[in-house]
Amino acid sequence: MKSPNALITATAFSIFFVNVLAAQTPSPSPKAAPQFDEWSEDFSGEKLDEAKWEKFTFEGGGGGKLEVKDGEVRIRSAGKTRAGIRSSRAFTGDRFIAEAQVAKVGPAYPDPGSNASTIGFAALTILFDGSGRNRIEWILTSEGTFEAWAVTDGRGERLDARNLGTKMKNPVLSLVRRGDEFLFVINSPDGKPEDARVGLTKTIRNMPKSFHLMLYGFGSSENHWSSARVVVAK
Repeated sequence: MKSPNALITATAFSIFFVNVLAAQTPSPSPKAAPQFDEWSEDFSGEKLDEAKWEKFTFEGGGGGKLEVKDGEVRIRSAGKTRAGIRSSRAFTGDRFIAEAQVAKVGPAYPDPGSNASTIGFAALTILFDGSGRNRIEWILTSEGTFEAWAVTDGRGERLDARNLGTKMKNPVLSLVRRGDEFLFVINSPDGKPEDARVGLTKTIRNMPKSFHLMLYGFGSSENHWSSARVVVAK
């Protein structure tokens, strides 16, 4: 269940990175403050807000389970799929923050004929097209490890050195873009700016400016989310 300060958490986290973007965003004049377009979701309703989200699959079939309950969106799709929810809105900009708080990530269902659980994934994803062939992903696994991926024209590249992990419960995952530079960030549920950690920074050139935010877990991974936010520098 979402903690009472979940919205404060997201706000504090965003303010910290708005300052990061502001430092990198040219102002039209010395006195002009940078302007930002902010979109957010706290999953406080009884069902998915169709004005903000749509069910979306870019690999495999549909199916599975999706519900909004106790301030979380809870997703468990079918095996061997990449299915979840995508923002109905397309955002535009090359300086932005996309973040979401993970409420839970659990193992996927065992493969047919096996009793062993399969590692689960909760993926914060920036989709640059409708096919999933161009995307950036920041993933927390059910084992507490992280994976960072860039997919360009359908070719995936793992960016991390397989040495990132956390014991933190309900972390906030964030992807920060500053032109061709992408920061993969984790923060505590308390949202304290001093707790934010950049897992890695990578230069990824020529990614489009238009994008959607997607939340999903590979295959039947159990993935719950308690908030999401996008802040774009104008």
